[in-house]
Amino acid sequence: MYLTLWRVVDRLQTLLVNPVVAWLLGTPLHDLLSEKIALLTVTGRRSGATIRLPVQYEQRGDTLTVVSSPTRRWWRNLDGGAPVRLALRGTARHGHATVTRKPARADASREPADGIVVTIRLAAQEPALEKDRGRLWWRWTKAVTLGEVAGFCVPAITGASVAGPGWELLGIGPLVQGTAVVLAGAVEGSILGLAQAYVLRAALPAITTRAWVRATVTGAVIAWTVGALPIVLGERVLDWPPAVLALLGLTLLTSMGLLQWRVLRGQVRAAWRWVVASSGAWLVALGVFTLVTTPLWQEGQPGWLIVAIGVLGGVAMAATVAALTGAAIAHILAPRSPSAGAATRIRQEGRR
Repeated sequence: MYLTLWRVVDRLQTLLVNPVVAWLLGTPLHDLLSEKIALLTVTGRRSGATIRLPVQYEQRGDTLTVVSSPTRRWWRNLDGGAPVRLALRGTARHGHATVTRKPARADASREPADGIVVTIRLAAQEPALEKDRGRLWWRWTKAVTLGEVAGFCVPAITGASVAGPGWELLGIGPLVQGTAVVLAGAVEGSILGLAQAYVLRAALPAITTRAWVRATVTGAVIAWTVGALPIVLGERVLDWPPAVLALLGLTLLTSMGLLQWRVLRGQVRAAWRWVVASSGAWLVALGVFTLVTTPLWQEGQPGWLIVAIGVLGGVAMAATVAALTGAAIAHILAPRSPSAGAATRIRQEGRR
């Protein structure tokens, strides 16, 4: 009974879970799983077919240990030793695998915790290729545009909904409306952060997806909190001193860049440039959003039209911020040429 249930669960995992895990391990977001799970590629000994499966591993130096159930079949292709390929923490590696068998437990009615042990000796790692700035910019622009468009739909729909008369009939006040917008902004920040991390992790593996998304979400929440003040307080915000309004505007523009800078600063030179580039890109993008939406929004429009105009403005804003920040990140991550550094030192010595 137990073994039958185990085989059913194992089959469902193979059909439904493993393809999703294998796909994720092959993307720049692999670090959500890759600390303990690698994607192993084995060649079928008889069929010659390529077998790709996620496996849980332990690593000591250049040796990986994988424990498998005797009821599975993939490890049989490694009997006597065989070459394998792995996607290990986002890096393609080669190795040589051998199989040893542990004795099964006396209680044969249950699946043994031990069984088949696959030991993989990793080959020397191949040197990484130099990053291509143009390709990085294009990948960033595509991914961030799609991520920001998808993310911005959430606050756009939420904003149109809370502005509707139904909220007033339910007796829901401006504070709850503003809170709904801020929560929608957090969703936007998470989607945008994942889109940015998808590209950034491929170029800068030392940065984790969780850290980047956490910084992006926090920055988005701060920015949307500032943006929601007119909803909560109404026109009273306009009576505040100009210095306070300027500080709020600066907070709105720099919050995300500052928090992302904290993630970047230990990994790249002069990471402060990202704060300037990100803030400037959002300033231009918000201007584009205003230019697109202001002439189109009119009093008394139906909700669907308000949302459609907001999404149109969001697409224009997303493409703008993606292109500008993409150019910035490609420049910041570009390797510094030795000749440029030598020229700088010569100029400094000449001034002395």
